[in-house]
Amino acid sequence: MKFRVLAAAVGMPVVIGLAGCGSSGGAGDAGGDTIDVVASTNVYGDIARQVGAGHVHVTSILSDPNVDPHGYDSSAKTAVDVAKAKLVVDNGLGYDDFMQDLLKGAPGGDRSVVTAANVLGVQGKDANPHLWYDTAQMPKVANAIRDALSKIDPKHSSDYAAGAKAFAQGMKPVDDTVRTIRDEYAGTKVAYTERVAGYLIDEAGLKLGIPAGFTTAVEEGDDPSPADTVAFDKALTTRAVKSLLYNGQVTDKQTDQLRSLATKSGVPVVAVTETMPTDARDYQSWQLAQAKALLAALKGSK
Repeated sequence: MKFRVLAAAVGMPVVIGLAGCGSSGGAGDAGGDTIDVVASTNVYGDIARQVGAGHVHVTSILSDPNVDPHGYDSSAKTAVDVAKAKLVVDNGLGYDDFMQDLLKGAPGGDRSVVTAANVLGVQGKDANPHLWYDTAQMPKVANAIRDALSKIDPKHSSDYAAGAKAFAQGMKPVDDTVRTIRDEYAGTKVAYTERVAGYLIDEAGLKLGIPAGFTTAVEEGDDPSPADTVAFDKALTTRAVKSLLYNGQVTDKQTDQLRSLATKSGVPVVAVTETMPTDARDYQSWQLAQAKALLAALKGSK
């Protein structure tokens, strides 16, 4: 998915059009001698909050999965937040290109930027941009945030180190659940309407049982080919796939029809989202709930 900035300049309204994902909001506790951090989504905002150990004020530009992600309107405040930020955390891979426009519109010589794609070494135009579903790799992003904050604020470096360590430890239940899926269901075919949870599927050892071209078309805003659509329908009606994962944040007539067909065919459905739900305690609990939902779906599939 790509976000497109229609206008972005300090002191001007910012209008961001989304193709497939996003929302807005803030996170973090302001007050006192805190470091201003801006994250492109609340996923990275929450990781920064955890690593920041109370020394950061985090603003997440996109956050509410209940808001229609096909359109997002921001105000001049977004540009101002970026202008005053000491640390910016984004995803890269074209997912949140609007951050580059905001950074260019608010140049800051002493601002640090942590881009998850650079940290993880993921490149290429066809790379899956939903990096935060590669849960095993997220401690590396937390460590990069730790290093950036420690450089900005050396006197609290031990707190940032502790925050990053605690984040990694909090990932253990997620890792254990993914490992259970891999141990019990490796090679099992599943379907998804978009590659949102693609990294989770790969890490769990599951296989894609529908044409990859279908998801590529959806992500690019195109109509899947008739052949791919027929193959997808057949995979559901014959139960060749044991679960359907769909982007609960971005639905349309076709994805709704696939979800309905899966339900009628007895294929368990699992909803995933691109940003962290507002009622999630933190990144770890959100990803754990989704991994457990996938495990339950596989167990319930006949």
